[in-house]
Amino acid sequence: MARIAVLGAGGVGSATARFLAREGHDVTVVEQFSPDHDRGSSYGTSRIIRKTYTDGFYTALMGEAYPLWDELEREAGESLFARTGGLFFGPAEHPELVAIRRALSDNGVPFEELNPAACARRFPRLRLLAGESGVFEREAGFLRASACVRANLRLATAHGARLRTGVSVEGLEPHAGGIRLALAGGESLEVDRVVIAAGPWTARLLSRFVSLPFTVTRQVYCHFEPQEQVPVAGYGAERFPVWIDFATDFYGFPHDGQAPGVKLAWHHFGTPTDPDRVDREIHESDREPLRSYCAEHLPELSSRVSLEKVCLYTVTPDKDFVVDHLPGEPRVTLVGGLSGHGFKFTVLLGRIAAWMATERKVPWELSRFSLARFTR
Repeated sequence: MARIAVLGAGGVGSATARFLAREGHDVTVVEQFSPDHDRGSSYGTSRIIRKTYTDGFYTALMGEAYPLWDELEREAGESLFARTGGLFFGPAEHPELVAIRRALSDNGVPFEELNPAACARRFPRLRLLAGESGVFEREAGFLRASACVRANLRLATAHGARLRTGVSVEGLEPHAGGIRLALAGGESLEVDRVVIAAGPWTARLLSRFVSLPFTVTRQVYCHFEPQEQVPVAGYGAERFPVWIDFATDFYGFPHDGQAPGVKLAWHHFGTPTDPDRVDREIHESDREPLRSYCAEHLPELSSRVSLEKVCLYTVTPDKDFVVDHLPGEPRVTLVGGLSGHGFKFTVLLGRIAAWMATERKVPWELSRFSLARFTR
């Protein structure tokens, strides 16, 4: 069995470590911060999981991811996936809605059409405007992101993986006998293979070997309190779906019972930033677009913010992921550039990375995730 280092303990790294350790490999996870830290992209109580994509390629991949999430829930013995259903809407003939219907139909995913009146009956807290139409996918919901990461790490360590936290990797040096990792403080770690899942820090870590066209952006989400006399239970997971407005890229969640208020965010790529110098303060200019959206589509939410947070996206030019070996170095596997829509895939990407790191065949065609596409 191989000695394998996994760099990064977020969604992808934690899943990769679990699969590798379960298969008997000697696994060391190296994380520069604490487990389940809030400085990157994998922290929080909720991430949307859906098969509803405009691109049937991703719809098909999500069909492979769902059983892996079910497996993680069983192994962890806890609820990680809230199956609330998802409403995806916009102007009735918006090109993205047309593409969504086609992708779901082509992949055999059941869905319903909801006009504004039907939406008002089913989800009275969420308003579709005149001329808008919704696609309701029953299989959608949200993942408890931090709990997923913690579960993967707990299971990985139960299978023998070592978790090194608060340790930075300053470089890696491939040589004939393996790969030497230079750790902060002068320590080194010798391994046979490396999986790099370092999120916003990936490009910097690999800058000596390859120029990755990743842009790190600052993103904000807010939780809003309902108006007076409106019970938050009306936004609970049994009564309120996850949702995305495909015309404007706003999206949101039910009240999850773990954090106050109702979560709303904007899938609008924010200000490019250095992951070590992020403006973590929330400004009125961050809140105002979300408040304005609430007034139109979620009118029973107030302007009172009960929780707010900055997180990071790592974005590729085409918004597709990167899943590949380091050019010229098959002992180094790279997963990154999840572009703000990747958490729902992390368990599948961890499965793929574990296969790639151990030279096992991946049973899906993933050439569109290759690094070579940036140099064609």
